[in-house]
Amino acid sequence: MNRVLICDSLLRRNETEPFLKNLITGDEKWITYDKYVRKRSWSKAGQASQTVAKPGLTRNKVILCVWWDWKGIIYYELLPPGRTIDSELYCEQLMRLKQKVERKRPELINRRGVVFHHDNARPHTSLATQQKLRAFGWEVLMHPPYCPDLAPSYFHLFRSLQNSLGSVRLISREDCQNHLSQFFDQKPQNF
Repeated sequence: MNRVLICDSLLRRNETEPFLKNLITGDEKWITYDKYVRKRSWSKAGQASQTVAKPGLTRNKVILCVWWDWKGIIYYELLPPGRTIDSELYCEQLMRLKQKVERKRPELINRRGVVFHHDNARPHTSLATQQKLRAFGWEVLMHPPYCPDLAPSYFHLFRSLQNSLGSVRLISREDCQNHLSQFFDQKPQNF
């Protein structure tokens, strides 16, 4: 698939049949946080003890999964530590997303229809995922492989999120959750 042709066809489509206000896009991002575990070391008499971080326990990371549209964030979740996305989990997430869309954007379900955009990661293109999206009646937008420049999350949402994370020090998963809630709640609709 040629990404220039796909971009051109999407642009022409939006001119004849505006679909961008029906678009829901989503992606995943690793969020890292520090979890310092220190232990005391033995020292000679008269010298202060030194604290040393245990190797391998200083960086932790969790996966943020987020879906949004032109009105804002629809749904996001942090995966449990050590969990990665597979087809089964992604289908469960899609069920939760559909429930959120029904509550937050009923006009998409009732009248216009959802145009869904995600990248070509294996869990996103699995047969189970395709069947789930077909059962929902959601159109899946074309996306050529390995084209992060076509994923709005990369150049818009995640860049802003990364800038906000650069100014804070997160020390736990709960800190991550609190920071994300605050970050998403503070974004105006026109963001």
